[in-house]
Amino acid sequence: MKKVALLLMLITFAVSAQHTNSALRLGYFSPKVTDGGFILGYQWDRIVDENFNVGFEMDWFKKTYIDEAYVNELNTFNSSSGQIGELNELRAKTNLHDFPMMFTMNITFPLENKLKVFAEGGLGLDFLFVYYRSYQSPDDDNLKVAADFSWRLGAGLSYPIGRRSDVMFSLNYHSSEPSWEYEVTDNTRPGSQKRVFVRSYDMSGFMARVGFRFFY
Repeated sequence: MKKVALLLMLITFAVSAQHTNSALRLGYFSPKVTDGGFILGYQWDRIVDENFNVGFEMDWFKKTYIDEAYVNELNTFNSSSGQIGELNELRAKTNLHDFPMMFTMNITFPLENKLKVFAEGGLGLDFLFVYYRSYQSPDDDNLKVAADFSWRLGAGLSYPIGRRSDVMFSLNYHSSEPSWEYEVTDNTRPGSQKRVFVRSYDMSGFMARVGFRFFY
């Protein structure tokens, strides 16, 4: 992951500020780990030629949900002590802030009447800020940051709305699965039984977005 982060930094600083464009993109993202929701993104591109761009993109996705898979694991772990149901649902309450950061490439194919179709892809890191409830103190929030390699593929249409601006519509598939280990100690049992849970967040899924791109 360190090599990917270094590559992103080198690419960002290596390109000049001439012949660039930036875009604000917003839409709906549906990751596997939870229900879908609003996603907001910013993209910066260096124009290599009239049909090929390279650049950088960062997005933000937020969701609060109950991790049902984690609830089931806790219910199994606590079945003998009777600590199941609402208490474990409180322990599994999760607030996600997802920040994918990617090096991107975009290829454009002009059509008739100024309409263009484009294909795009990205490689980078997905940083996940997880606000979770601990096993011992389910009423308090704790913060954990997880990261994973991510990739994205997509296609869309763009149309000029001005001399230096476009409107874009795209459908993308994003793939990443940040995770971390979480140790639980059950002091209600003889010997203070311990177990390590793997908290995995599958952020893979489709996103549909609209965007506005501005040329400089």
